[in-house]
Formats: sequence, structure tokens, C-alpha cells
Amino acid sequence: MARYTNNRVLALDIIRGKWLLTGAAARKLLPAARSFLSREPVHGTYDEPLRLSFKAQDGSVVSIDSDQDAVLSQPYVLIVPVQGALTKYDNCFGTSTMEVADVLDQFRDDGNVIGFILDFDSPGGSVNAVMPLIQSIRRIQDAGKPIISHCDLAASAAYWIAAQTDLIVMDNELSEVGSVGVYATIIDDRENKATGERRLEIYAPESEDKNRSYRDALEGDFSKLEKELSEIALAFRAAVQDGRPKLDPETPGALTGAMFTAEKAVDLKMADTVGDLEACVDIVCIRSGRY
Repeated sequence: MARYTNNRVLALDIIRGKWLLTGAAARKLLPAARSFLSREPVHGTYDEPLRLSFKAQDGSVVSIDSDQDAVLSQPYVLIVPVQGALTKYDNCFGTSTMEVADVLDQFRDDGNVIGFILDFDSPGGSVNAVMPLIQSIRRIQDAGKPIISHCDLAASAAYWIAAQTDLIVMDNELSEVGSVGVYATIIDDRENKATGERRLEIYAPESEDKNRSYRDALEGDFSKLEKELSEIALAFRAAVQDGRPKLDPETPGALTGAMFTAEKAVDLKMADTVGDLEACVDIVCIRSGRY
């Protein structure tokens, strides 16, 4: 299994990229992001390959790391964890969606894999992490295999992805989904407090609009950045409405960034039911038509 490590892109995403995260998660990740940018050790990182579980309806389980080969002898449901902050490439914060997409593509045509469960416990992630996984989900759906989401926490970018699967199952009554919204946090590091130095950026006169929204925001004018974020928010809303057609767009909070626990989420059609992983396996087995 390929590992998509690209620290330069991750650093740029942290500094200037757009993220879809719950507010609390963003604040908690900020110290780790600063350590990463300073090339200091980042504590509590996710350095291990994805742990994959193949579970049959009779209860038998095969577990492997994503860099190992699975030997399957009967029909199984593949359970793929989607945990922590999501980035496109390998990272020290959570999950690479490129790696998850690779796993789904690898087993999509395996005759012994009858369906897929994405096991979410994620506050969201970077905007560019969303599409690689959604595209892989669509390839599975085009292949006629079921793929559902099991969610303890699926917020912002994670919910965007989960909403594109066939079904959303909340793990328990305190599980949460939502945060359909976009915002940006800018760290103004132009002045080095230790040395008194200040970083200057010089732009050619022919490039007056290059990075304009970022530069204006540092000076207190957020209008251009708000417009960019609005474009992402509208795409996010449209994707959720497309994936969850029974969701009433006029529901207060549903498409404006609110979070909802299981009972409310099911009531609002943001999720379908409540159940553990065993229930999810049964659902996929039934939907596959193999049992």
C-alpha cells in the first residue's frame, strides 16, 4: 500500500489552506500544527498504517495493517477507520484520505469483500482531503457494492464524506454529526517576537491580486476570504443535500454549522439509524444480497 507523504503540502495547508473542522478540534490541533511547522516532535501522532478489519456475518474476523496482504476465504465486510483530522496526504494528525481511498480501490473488485464500512471518529480536516475519498466511494457505488458510514463523530469534512455513502449509522445516543460550514483561522507569524524581525512579502506590480484574500485578512479585511469560504460552503451544502435528499434544508442549524446528537440527527434525516459495528456488518451483508 502506497504511503502518501508530502510534508510540504501539509505545511502549506496548515499555514494557508482551508479547513473544515469543528472549532474545538481546531483549537486542540493548533499546538500540534505549530510543533510540526517548527520541526519539533509532535505528541499523540498517528504514525501507524491503517488497521483494517474484515468481518463476516458469522463473527469471524481478519485484521491486517493496510501495508499487508489479506488472505480471505469467505465473504467479508471491510471496516476502514477514518479517525482524527483528515488531510489528503500522510500526516502526523490523523488520517490520509488518499490512503483510505487506496484501500477502498484495492478491495473494490475483490470477490470476497461484499461491502464496506467507513468507521468515523473525526472532527473534519482540510478541504483538499474531501474529494479523493468521495471519488473512491463513488467508484464502489458504481461497482454495485454497498458502502455505509458508522459514526461516533463525523463533523465538517468528515460529515461531507459520510453523507456521500449509502447509509449513516450513529454508534450511540451521544454520537454526533454535523458542522456543515466553513471558516478559516489565520496565524499572523509575520513578526518574530524573539528577534524582532518581521517577514516581508514583495509582490510584482503585475500580480496585485496574488494571495490577495490572505494578505487582506492579515490587515483586517476579511471580505475576499469570506467570499472564498462561501464558495466552499455552498459546495459543501450542495453535496450534503445531494447525499441526504430527505434532509430539509430549512431546518435550523442543519446546513449552517450546528452539531446534532444521534436522536436529533436521525429525526432531521442527517443520519439513518443508531447501531454498533455489529449492526453495520449485518446491514452491509443484507444490502449485498450475499446472505
